[in-house]
Amino acid sequence: MNIQNAKLFIIDALKGVYDEREAGNIAVLLLEWITQKNKATQFLEKNTLLTSDQENILHNTTARLQKNEPIQYIIEEAWFMGLPFKANAFTLIPRPETEELVEWILNDLKSIASTHLQLLDIGTGSGCIPISLKNKVDFLQIQAIDISIDAIDVAKENALKLNTDIDFKQIDFTIEKQWSLLSTYHVIVSNPPYIKENERSEMRKNVLDYEPSTALFVPDNHPLIFYEKIKQFSAYHLQPNGRIYLEINEQLGQEVVALFTSENCQVDLRKDMQGKDRMVRVIYL
Repeated sequence: MNIQNAKLFIIDALKGVYDEREAGNIAVLLLEWITQKNKATQFLEKNTLLTSDQENILHNTTARLQKNEPIQYIIEEAWFMGLPFKANAFTLIPRPETEELVEWILNDLKSIASTHLQLLDIGTGSGCIPISLKNKVDFLQIQAIDISIDAIDVAKENALKLNTDIDFKQIDFTIEKQWSLLSTYHVIVSNPPYIKENERSEMRKNVLDYEPSTALFVPDNHPLIFYEKIKQFSAYHLQPNGRIYLEINEQLGQEVVALFTSENCQVDLRKDMQGKDRMVRVIYL
Protein backbone atom coordinates (compact mmCIF):
# COMPACT_ATOMS: atom_id res chain seq x y z
CA MET A 1 0.00 0.00 0.00
CA ASN A 2 1.41 3.39 -0.95
CA ILE A 3 0.83 6.70 0.85
CA GLN A 4 -1.95 7.83 -1.49
CA ASN A 5 -3.83 4.55 -1.09
CA ALA A 6 -3.31 4.67 2.67
CA LYS A 7 -4.91 8.10 2.81
CA LEU A 8 -7.90 6.90 0.81
CA PHE A 9 -8.16 3.83 3.05
CA ILE A 10 -8.38 6.00 6.18
CA ILE A 11 -10.95 8.37 4.68
CA ASP A 12 -13.12 5.48 3.52
CA ALA A 13 -12.87 3.74 6.91
CA LEU A 14 -14.04 6.89 8.70
CA LYS A 15 -17.25 7.34 6.71
CA GLY A 16 -20.07 7.76 9.18
CA VAL A 17 -17.66 8.82 11.92
CA TYR A 18 -16.37 12.08 10.42
CA ASP A 19 -17.27 14.12 7.36
CA GLU A 20 -14.93 13.77 4.38
CA ARG A 21 -13.01 16.99 5.05
CA GLU A 22 -12.33 16.13 8.67
CA ALA A 23 -11.47 12.55 7.75
CA GLY A 24 -8.98 13.90 5.23
CA ASN A 25 -7.30 16.06 7.86
CA ILE A 26 -7.14 13.11 10.24
CA ALA A 27 -5.61 10.95 7.51
CA VAL A 28 -2.84 13.50 6.93
CA LEU A 29 -2.06 13.70 10.66
CA LEU A 30 -2.03 9.95 11.09
CA LEU A 31 0.18 9.38 8.06
CA GLU A 32 2.57 12.08 9.22
CA TRP A 33 2.87 10.27 12.55
CA ILE A 34 3.35 6.88 10.87
CA THR A 35 5.72 7.94 8.07
CA GLN A 36 7.31 11.10 9.53
CA LYS A 37 6.39 12.88 6.30
CA ASN A 38 4.47 16.15 6.44
CA LYS A 39 1.48 16.97 4.24
CA ALA A 40 3.53 18.39 1.38
CA THR A 41 5.96 15.47 1.40
CA GLN A 42 3.07 13.00 1.50
CA PHE A 43 1.75 14.56 -1.71
CA LEU A 44 5.15 14.63 -3.42
CA GLU A 45 5.91 11.05 -2.36
CA LYS A 46 2.39 9.67 -2.68
CA ASN A 47 3.60 6.54 -4.48
CA THR A 48 6.04 5.59 -1.72
CA LEU A 49 5.16 2.21 -0.25
CA LEU A 50 4.53 1.74 3.45
CA THR A 51 6.58 -0.89 5.24
CA SER A 52 4.78 -3.90 6.70
CA ASP A 53 5.19 -2.44 10.19
CA GLN A 54 3.71 0.86 9.03
CA GLU A 55 0.77 -0.95 7.46
CA ASN A 56 0.11 -2.79 10.73
CA ILE A 57 0.14 0.50 12.64
CA LEU A 58 -2.17 2.00 10.02
CA HIS A 59 -4.76 -0.76 10.41
CA ASN A 60 -4.59 -0.75 14.23
CA THR A 61 -4.90 3.00 14.57
CA THR A 62 -7.66 3.26 11.97
CA ALA A 63 -9.66 0.72 13.97
CA ARG A 64 -9.26 2.96 17.03
CA LEU A 65 -10.41 5.98 15.03
CA GLN A 66 -13.50 4.06 13.94
CA LYS A 67 -14.37 3.73 17.63
CA ASN A 68 -14.29 7.55 17.91
CA GLU A 69 -10.95 7.73 19.72
CA PRO A 70 -9.51 11.20 18.99
CA ILE A 71 -6.53 11.33 16.67
CA GLN A 72 -4.75 13.57 19.21
CA TYR A 73 -4.85 10.81 21.82
CA ILE A 74 -3.63 8.21 19.34
CA ILE A 75 -0.59 10.23 18.25
CA GLU A 76 -0.36 11.85 21.73
CA GLU A 77 0.02 15.32 20.29
CA ALA A 78 -2.16 18.36 19.72
CA TRP A 79 -1.14 21.71 18.27
CA PHE A 80 -2.12 24.93 20.03
CA MET A 81 -0.96 28.47 19.22
CA GLY A 82 1.61 26.99 16.84
CA LEU A 83 3.13 24.76 19.52
CA PRO A 84 3.03 20.94 19.85
CA PHE A 85 1.54 19.75 23.14
CA LYS A 86 1.47 16.25 24.54
CA ALA A 87 -2.15 15.09 24.74
CA ASN A 88 -3.65 12.07 26.45
CA ALA A 89 -6.84 11.00 28.18
CA PHE A 90 -5.90 12.90 31.36
CA THR A 91 -6.30 16.28 29.64
CA LEU A 92 -8.74 18.00 27.32
CA ILE A 93 -7.68 18.41 23.72
CA PRO A 94 -6.83 22.10 23.17
CA ARG A 95 -9.38 23.85 20.96
CA PRO A 96 -9.35 26.79 18.54
CA GLU A 97 -11.77 28.86 20.65
CA THR A 98 -9.30 28.68 23.53
CA GLU A 99 -6.65 30.05 21.18
CA GLU A 100 -8.96 33.05 20.70
CA LEU A 101 -9.01 33.59 24.48
CA VAL A 102 -5.20 33.49 24.58
CA GLU A 103 -5.00 35.94 21.67
CA TRP A 104 -7.29 38.33 23.56
CA ILE A 105 -5.01 38.21 26.59
CA LEU A 106 -1.88 38.69 24.49
CA ASN A 107 -3.39 41.67 22.70
CA ASP A 108 -4.35 43.29 26.02
CA LEU A 109 -0.89 42.73 27.48
CA LYS A 110 0.53 45.02 24.81
CA SER A 111 -1.28 47.94 26.43
CA ILE A 112 -0.24 47.13 30.00
CA ALA A 113 2.84 49.09 30.98
CA SER A 114 4.03 46.77 33.74
CA THR A 115 6.72 44.22 32.94
CA HIS A 116 6.23 42.26 36.15
CA LEU A 117 2.87 40.52 36.11
CA GLN A 118 1.69 37.57 38.19
CA LEU A 119 -0.78 35.33 36.35
CA LEU A 120 -2.82 32.34 37.54
CA ASP A 121 -4.37 29.71 35.26
CA ILE A 122 -7.17 27.76 36.96
CA GLY A 123 -7.81 24.26 35.55
CA THR A 124 -4.70 24.13 33.40
CA GLY A 125 -5.08 20.63 31.89
CA SER A 126 -2.29 20.17 29.36
CA GLY A 127 -0.88 23.58 30.28
CA CYS A 128 -1.63 24.96 26.83
CA ILE A 129 -2.84 28.37 28.06
CA PRO A 130 -0.01 29.32 30.45
CA ILE A 131 2.72 27.78 28.30
CA SER A 132 1.50 29.65 25.20
CA LEU A 133 1.33 32.91 27.16
CA LYS A 134 4.80 32.44 28.65
CA ASN A 135 6.14 31.54 25.21
CA LYS A 136 4.99 34.93 23.88
CA VAL A 137 5.50 37.11 26.99
CA ASP A 138 8.52 35.93 28.91
CA PHE A 139 8.20 38.45 31.77
CA LEU A 140 4.97 36.84 33.00
CA GLN A 141 5.32 34.99 36.31
CA ILE A 142 2.79 32.17 36.02
CA GLN A 143 1.23 29.69 38.39
CA ALA A 144 -1.14 27.05 37.02
CA ILE A 145 -3.34 24.67 38.97
CA ASP A 146 -5.45 21.59 38.33
CA ILE A 147 -7.34 19.08 40.45
CA SER A 148 -5.76 16.17 38.54
CA ILE A 149 -2.19 15.15 39.38
CA ASP A 150 -2.09 13.26 36.08
CA ALA A 151 -2.95 16.47 34.19
CA ILE A 152 -0.30 18.36 36.17
CA ASP A 153 2.27 15.73 35.14
CA VAL A 154 1.34 16.21 31.48
CA ALA A 155 1.49 20.01 31.84
CA LYS A 156 4.93 19.82 33.46
CA GLU A 157 6.15 17.62 30.63
CA ASN A 158 4.85 20.11 28.08
CA ALA A 159 6.47 23.04 29.88
CA LEU A 160 9.81 21.24 29.94
CA LYS A 161 9.56 20.27 26.27
CA LEU A 162 8.68 23.82 25.27
CA ASN A 163 11.26 25.43 27.56
CA THR A 164 8.84 27.49 29.65
CA ASP A 165 9.07 28.15 33.38
CA ILE A 166 5.65 27.62 34.98
CA ASP A 167 4.86 26.87 38.62
CA PHE A 168 2.33 24.01 38.55
CA LYS A 169 0.34 22.97 41.62
CA GLN A 170 -2.24 20.26 42.24
CA ILE A 171 -5.15 22.05 43.93
CA ASP A 172 -8.88 21.43 44.13
CA PHE A 173 -10.06 24.98 43.47
CA THR A 174 -13.55 24.26 44.81
CA ILE A 175 -12.06 23.79 48.30
CA GLU A 176 -11.62 27.32 49.60
CA LYS A 177 -9.17 26.26 52.32
CA GLN A 178 -6.68 25.41 49.58
CA TRP A 179 -6.69 29.01 48.34
CA SER A 180 -4.16 29.82 51.06
CA LEU A 181 -1.61 27.89 48.99
CA LEU A 182 -1.91 30.54 46.28
CA SER A 183 -0.59 34.08 45.99
CA THR A 184 -2.10 37.29 44.60
CA TYR A 185 -2.21 37.98 40.87
CA HIS A 186 -2.57 40.73 38.30
CA VAL A 187 -4.31 38.37 35.85
CA ILE A 188 -6.49 35.30 36.39
CA VAL A 189 -7.44 33.10 33.44
CA SER A 190 -9.58 29.99 33.36
CA ASN A 191 -11.21 27.59 30.96
CA PRO A 192 -13.13 25.69 33.64
CA PRO A 193 -15.69 22.90 33.29
CA TYR A 194 -18.86 24.53 31.95
CA ILE A 195 -20.91 21.97 30.01
CA LYS A 196 -24.19 21.12 31.74
CA GLU A 197 -25.01 17.46 32.29
CA ASN A 198 -28.16 17.81 30.19
CA GLU A 199 -25.99 18.73 27.18
CA ARG A 200 -24.37 15.28 27.04
CA SER A 201 -26.82 14.06 24.39
CA GLU A 202 -25.69 16.83 22.02
CA MET A 203 -22.01 15.97 22.23
CA ARG A 204 -19.89 13.95 19.83
CA LYS A 205 -18.74 10.51 20.95
CA ASN A 206 -15.06 11.34 20.43
CA VAL A 207 -15.44 13.93 23.21
CA LEU A 208 -17.97 12.18 25.43
CA ASP A 209 -16.31 8.76 25.44
CA TYR A 210 -12.67 9.81 25.70
CA GLU A 211 -12.03 13.26 27.17
CA PRO A 212 -11.98 13.59 31.00
CA SER A 213 -15.50 14.28 32.25
CA THR A 214 -14.26 16.17 35.32
CA ALA A 215 -12.81 18.80 32.97
CA LEU A 216 -16.05 19.08 30.99
CA PHE A 217 -19.19 18.86 33.09
CA VAL A 218 -20.95 20.83 35.81
CA PRO A 219 -24.28 20.10 37.54
CA ASP A 220 -27.41 21.32 35.78
CA ASN A 221 -28.53 23.05 38.97
CA HIS A 222 -25.20 24.81 39.53
CA PRO A 223 -23.59 25.51 36.12
CA LEU A 224 -21.69 28.61 37.29
CA ILE A 225 -20.01 26.93 40.24
CA PHE A 226 -16.47 27.59 39.01
CA TYR A 227 -17.21 31.18 37.98
CA GLU A 228 -18.70 31.86 41.41
CA LYS A 229 -15.57 30.42 43.06
CA ILE A 230 -13.34 32.53 40.80
CA LYS A 231 -15.25 35.67 41.76
CA GLN A 232 -14.93 34.85 45.47
CA PHE A 233 -11.24 34.04 45.06
CA SER A 234 -10.53 37.26 43.15
CA ALA A 235 -11.86 39.36 46.04
CA TYR A 236 -8.74 38.43 48.02
CA HIS A 237 -6.26 37.19 45.41
CA LEU A 238 -6.59 39.67 42.54
CA GLN A 239 -4.37 42.74 42.63
CA PRO A 240 -5.95 46.23 42.33
CA ASN A 241 -6.83 46.96 38.70
CA GLY A 242 -6.50 43.25 37.96
CA ARG A 243 -8.14 41.33 35.15
CA ILE A 244 -9.96 38.03 34.74
CA TYR A 245 -10.30 36.15 31.43
CA LEU A 246 -12.77 33.28 31.14
CA GLU A 247 -13.93 30.79 28.55
CA ILE A 248 -17.65 30.14 28.94
CA ASN A 249 -20.59 28.02 27.87
CA GLU A 250 -22.21 29.78 24.91
CA GLN A 251 -25.61 29.41 26.60
CA LEU A 252 -24.50 31.19 29.78
CA GLY A 253 -22.89 34.38 28.53
CA GLN A 254 -25.36 36.80 30.05
CA GLU A 255 -25.39 34.86 33.34
CA VAL A 256 -21.59 35.07 33.65
CA VAL A 257 -21.66 38.79 32.79
CA ALA A 258 -24.35 39.38 35.43
CA LEU A 259 -22.34 37.44 38.01
CA PHE A 260 -19.30 39.68 37.66
CA THR A 261 -21.02 42.99 36.95
CA SER A 262 -20.48 45.59 39.69
CA GLU A 263 -19.74 49.30 40.02
CA ASN A 264 -15.99 48.80 40.23
CA CYS A 265 -15.44 46.73 37.11
CA GLN A 266 -15.96 46.56 33.38
CA VAL A 267 -17.27 43.26 32.00
CA ASP A 268 -16.95 42.40 28.29
CA LEU A 269 -18.58 39.45 26.51
CA ARG A 270 -16.94 38.35 23.25
CA LYS A 271 -18.05 35.91 20.56
CA ASP A 272 -15.75 33.34 19.00
CA MET A 273 -15.15 32.96 15.26
CA GLN A 274 -18.34 30.88 15.01
CA GLY A 275 -20.41 33.71 16.43
CA LYS A 276 -20.99 32.01 19.79
CA ASP A 277 -20.69 33.78 23.15
CA ARG A 278 -17.44 32.22 24.31
CA MET A 279 -15.25 34.61 26.34
CA VAL A 280 -15.65 37.09 29.18
CA ARG A 281 -13.13 39.67 30.35
CA VAL A 282 -13.46 41.40 33.71
CA ILE A 283 -11.37 44.54 34.30
CA TYR A 284 -11.41 45.99 37.82
CA LEU A 285 -11.22 49.77 37.83
